[in-house]
Amino acid sequence: MQVYFFDLYWGDERFVDEDGISHFDEGSALYYGQRIADRIGRDADYGSLKVHIRSGNGELLAMIAPSNGRGREQDALIGRRSLGVFHRPVDVHPALSALI
Repeated sequence: MQVYFFDLYWGDERFVDEDGISHFDEGSALYYGQRIADRIGRDADYGSLKVHIRSGNGELLAMIAPSNGRGREQDALIGRRSLGVFHRPVDVHPALSALI
């Protein structure tokens, strides 16, 4: 098992992981990094959030952003009380555009 570090960057803020977490391989670490990005992206408005994954020797393996699905979940929760509320124009079906 190897230790991987998951640093959080958003806007001008950052959190550097100094402890790290052990994973079996890079794939497991990448999956974990995506879960971190999605969970934080779901709980708050961190559109600029990036999770930087570093190996034990400090090599940057990946920079991960929250999945698009999390943004759509937020929009659904924000607009669930009023019909016709769409925050992303590409999500509007042509038949519904007349309602907006």
